[in-house]
Amino acid sequence: MKRRNRVTRLIGWLSVFAVVTPGFAGQPRVPQASGEDARVFKIFTARVQEYVKLQKNVEASLPALKPTNDAARIAEHEHALARKIVQARSGAGQGDIFTDEVTRQFRRIIRGEFQGPNALQARRTIRPDNPSKAVVRLHVNDVYPENIPLTTTPPTLLSKLPELPKELAYRIVGRDLTLKDTKAGLIVDLIPNAIP
Repeated sequence: MKRRNRVTRLIGWLSVFAVVTPGFAGQPRVPQASGEDARVFKIFTARVQEYVKLQKNVEASLPALKPTNDAARIAEHEHALARKIVQARSGAGQGDIFTDEVTRQFRRIIRGEFQGPNALQARRTIRPDNPSKAVVRLHVNDVYPENIPLTTTPPTLLSKLPELPKELAYRIVGRDLTLKDTKAGLIVDLIPNAIP
């Protein structure tokens, strides 16, 4: 009898969890923060969500890409999406998502990561395998250059920054922290000279 009650209770809790959990789906994780930090992370997350909504609306206006392994068709769809997003964000500029206060907070976090106890490992993580001597200047709405390796953002740094939806990724290019659209390959915003 006791075992049956425990099983019934467990099923009840699982049912509640199954109903509540979908409400959190798609919500990015925000690191534990309080006061001013939490407020600034909310601003950033809201702007990220606005961008993702725009991206989805633009993508919905394109002919659907049917499942394919044809790299040319995938690239064609990506380029079409990029062109449409650039048109929709023709007035976009640096600081639209990384506002001044968001930039200040991110710089503080990044500086702590690259000058703190994890500094050596963080620098090893971002060191490209094939370093280029050319200096690349990126701008909002630029297509992420194909000749630049995708640098891994240190996991310890990622754990301190707001989690991004799958449509976006943090990328480090030289000393800049960029926000890259993973579907369209565009630079959505950036913080120049973020890496000390």
